[in-house]
Amino acid sequence: MRRWKCAVTCLGLLAPLFTPAFARAQPLTERTPNMGGTWVTSPSNLHFQFAHRFQVVGEDANITDLFGSGKIVNYPTFDVALGLFDGAMAGVRYSSNSPGAGLVNEWQPYFKYAPLRGVGNGIFSVAVTGAWNGANHSLDGEIATETRAGPLRLLGALRGFTDIYDLPDSVSDEALALAAGAALHLNRYISLAGDIADIVAGPDGDAAWSAGLHLGIPFTPHTFSIMVTNVTSGTLEGSSAGVRTFLPEGAPTPIFWGFEFTVPFSGFARWGRIFSPGDSPAKMSEAPPGVRVVEVDIRGVAYRTSEIRVPPGTIVRWLNKDPIGHTATAADGSWGSALIGPGEVYERTFERPGRYEFYCIPHPFMTGVVIVEGG
Repeated sequence: MRRWKCAVTCLGLLAPLFTPAFARAQPLTERTPNMGGTWVTSPSNLHFQFAHRFQVVGEDANITDLFGSGKIVNYPTFDVALGLFDGAMAGVRYSSNSPGAGLVNEWQPYFKYAPLRGVGNGIFSVAVTGAWNGANHSLDGEIATETRAGPLRLLGALRGFTDIYDLPDSVSDEALALAAGAALHLNRYISLAGDIADIVAGPDGDAAWSAGLHLGIPFTPHTFSIMVTNVTSGTLEGSSAGVRTFLPEGAPTPIFWGFEFTVPFSGFARWGRIFSPGDSPAKMSEAPPGVRVVEVDIRGVAYRTSEIRVPPGTIVRWLNKDPIGHTATAADGSWGSALIGPGEVYERTFERPGRYEFYCIPHPFMTGVVIVEGG
């Protein structure tokens, strides 16, 4: 059984190497309940996720007992991350009731970096996470892969732990786990997702799994999901083994229901202006002689030119003429602006032929594309 699980998760980890993809980053609709994929928030952007899982304890110990004599036991996980620079963020996850940490507070500060995003015209993405599990005193890490084939997004991950679950001295603490997941888009705002993870080297445990219905809230950057799983914590350790691993032999397998909500504080750097109100807007740069400049007005909560065709070496300049902030962000996350305030500009030089889709983080219904033609 262990070999079968290992084969499945290895397939999920390697699948992104062989399937085409197109990417448009959305924290929940583009991933699974227990896997983060390769997504990172944009520079200076503060991102908040709240995952709430609960268990119904009662005579029947299932979801129907919620309306009878059942008691609810809660297992929340909070995740706050700040974009540091392009492709990197630092954050902390906090689970207040984690069986993998002896039902105590589980803190996991982490750093995540995505060195490869949309490589080969969006075929392949990779992210590396380093973390410290404060409850179990363990150095944890993850290498995640991700791709998309049509409406299907595939995720894989290899995880390593130096002191998993703070086991007794008589038991080996080091462990490796594999995880695989998939998210199927039914339309722009709805996806079905699921994943499985298992410890393949280290202490024995039940495989972790989850399934969810993920929703993008139209005309906002927020996403929401409804899930069912056999884990309670959103940390790397907590999502690598089912809770049955920590229960006495013969105890029933618990099922946890829950939801998750994401709140990106788009362009968090704007809050700094409370303390520096005299900061001047970004100014247009002088283009070098002979370099073409194409301007894109942002007005009426829209890119007034949504398709821009240019030769290589062209500077594309976005000018915000709205009274609210916007961004110009690559759909695959490979480049992007900070929040462009009213009257400010953002510009980028496009050197190589290709198709560069972009959108606005605070208003994801705003989309456009830069098509660099010829050579």
